[in-house]
Amino acid sequence: MIENVGNELKAYFEGKPLLSSLLVLDMYILLGCSVLRFLDIFVYLGGIISGLLFYVFILGILLCIANKNFFALIIGLGIEALINLIYLIRYLARHYGFSWSSLFGLLIYGFFTYMAFKKYSAKTGT
Repeated sequence: MIENVGNELKAYFEGKPLLSSLLVLDMYILLGCSVLRFLDIFVYLGGIISGLLFYVFILGILLCIANKNFFALIIGLGIEALINLIYLIRYLARHYGFSWSSLFGLLIYGFFTYMAFKKYSAKTGT
C-alpha cells in the first residue's frame, strides 16, 4: 500500500519544477532537519527556525516516501522518536508529572520507524 502512495507522490512531485529538483536531496533534507531538531533540544534555535524545521522535516519524509528511501526514514523517524523520549524523560524529572504529547509522539514516531524498518528489511531480503 505504501508503494502506491509513494508512486503517486513521486508522480506529483515530478510535475512540480521545484519539488522535482528536491527529489534527489530527499535523504539530506530529512537527516539534516532531524539533526537540527535534535540540536534544538540542547541549544535554543528560535521559535521560527524550529517551526520551519518541522515543516521541512515533513517535506523530507514525503520526499523519502516518494523515492522509497526507507533507510533514511528509519534514521529520521528514529531521531524524532529519540527526541520525544528525551522530552518525556526531562518532563518526568522536572515536574514529576506526565507529558502526554511526548508519549504519543514517541509511540507514533516509534511505530513509523518500526514500519519503515520492516519495509527496508523486506526490500533488502534480510
